[in-house]
Amino acid sequence: MKKHTILIVDTQQDVVNSLAGVLKEEGYYTLTASGGREALEKLKRNTVDIIISNGAMRELSTKELLGKVGRTYSHSRIILAGQEEASRKQLADDENEIYWFVASPWERNHLLFTVRNAIKYADLLSKNEALLETVSVLAAKDISLDDKLQKFLTISLEQINAERGSIMLRDKQDDLVVKAATNKKIIGEKRCLKNEESVSVWVVKNGKHLFVERCKEDSRFKPSEVDLYKTDNFLCVPIRNERNATIGVFNVTDKKEGGLFTGADEKTLSAFISRIVILIENAQLKEELEEEKSRLKRRNKDLLALEQMREDLVNMIVHDLKNPLGEIMANLDLLGYGDIGGQDRECLDTAIQGSESLLRMILNLLDVRRLEDGKLRLHYEEFNVNDVIGDAVEKHKTLIKQKEIELKMVIDETVSTWIADRSLIERVLINLLSNAIGYSHRGGEIVIASGFNEEGKQLKIEVKDNGKGIAKKFHRKIFNKFSQVDDDHSKRKNSTGLGLAFCMLAIEAHQGKIWVESEEGKGSRFIFLLPLGSTNNLS
Repeated sequence: MKKHTILIVDTQQDVVNSLAGVLKEEGYYTLTASGGREALEKLKRNTVDIIISNGAMRELSTKELLGKVGRTYSHSRIILAGQEEASRKQLADDENEIYWFVASPWERNHLLFTVRNAIKYADLLSKNEALLETVSVLAAKDISLDDKLQKFLTISLEQINAERGSIMLRDKQDDLVVKAATNKKIIGEKRCLKNEESVSVWVVKNGKHLFVERCKEDSRFKPSEVDLYKTDNFLCVPIRNERNATIGVFNVTDKKEGGLFTGADEKTLSAFISRIVILIENAQLKEELEEEKSRLKRRNKDLLALEQMREDLVNMIVHDLKNPLGEIMANLDLLGYGDIGGQDRECLDTAIQGSESLLRMILNLLDVRRLEDGKLRLHYEEFNVNDVIGDAVEKHKTLIKQKEIELKMVIDETVSTWIADRSLIERVLINLLSNAIGYSHRGGEIVIASGFNEEGKQLKIEVKDNGKGIAKKFHRKIFNKFSQVDDDHSKRKNSTGLGLAFCMLAIEAHQGKIWVESEEGKGSRFIFLLPLGSTNNLS
């Protein structure tokens, strides 16, 4: 079985590595490139089945890339990764093209499902191209297959000096169907390979030619059929493809001048049949390809509609939750001003903490979507780093107290102020701190540290816990939307899997970087680097 080759083009090396790892596990060869020019060199030296690209190569577009290596755009078999590429769907339809959209960040099962569909399409298309080249003379655009078969039937009968004949091909239901005949009234008639007994069925099942000298004495001929013939002899030759499978039969009868069919006639007819086998298979593959393209287009359209429906439903639910949640939080806040103490105060604080946690989930869900779409505008302002860290800690004081966690802040006073979107950075810290508390054991320790990264001239903030840690295989996955760590060492289900996804998108929106350093059993340290915003961006 052919092992397919996939070229991965992306500027983000971690994306390239993760894609290549998954595809190699599935048995594919992978080539990688960080941009259009490098991809061009790979394509010149290698035969590639599929290109997976983020569609945003700086030096060359995908269409230009394929053009430079002499491959037409209609034969590209490209999987486009990235939300922005969905806007090109109409262009794909206009060009009679198939695009496969894999939303970023991608999900393994969806990716592999899409790749398999693209491979199937690529294989069909590749085979169709080879067949078209082989039969270019016969594949006239202005003549249908049935018309070609009808003309071929006439020519063949003349060569063996026969008056009547028919060409029958197997269909998808595995029946023999008359596709061309001198008696045009029988075109479209079928013979069931499973149930019927006829000479045509016998030839298909045995794959051998058959001479019948006396049709009237052969039980496989119906009296009504024999009455149609002028003479009593019959020749049926199998139509075999290049894999030696019988795909149909060529029937002839009524040798002119009352003669009998001979072995020479069979050889002549077989030679003529060999000329149309590729034409027949090409037409069948083309039909299959068109059906597959139509199915994939419908599937792609359905997936896009389903994705839109899901997003609309999520947005509706989120917006419907915000109002009643706001009322709950406002009333809880009013209760907090009352004379409440002891266990009642503890219950009230827990309710407030839970409401704030739910609000964060809702805001994360809304802002993750807006960040992905590029619709969330950053509001730059100068702020005190120590104050932002302190505000994030204050929002978790109840939970920190309940879990008896010791929290330490190590603040570098040399970098006391910074310019960025204060609200987003505070929420990043809130999410990281919430994550650290959730994975810390009772009586654990959390350290929040700030400093200055001399190499990149960036603000550096760390949130470190001494919990169970995270296996290395999950270090990238945990930043994916709706993704959670779920193994024998850490199972926590009270999360939407959006907190870290929001953190990554928010930091990357600032042109920063976020990552985790962790080992199982040794806790985790989340670090992000934040470049200094320009004073021109101050709102």
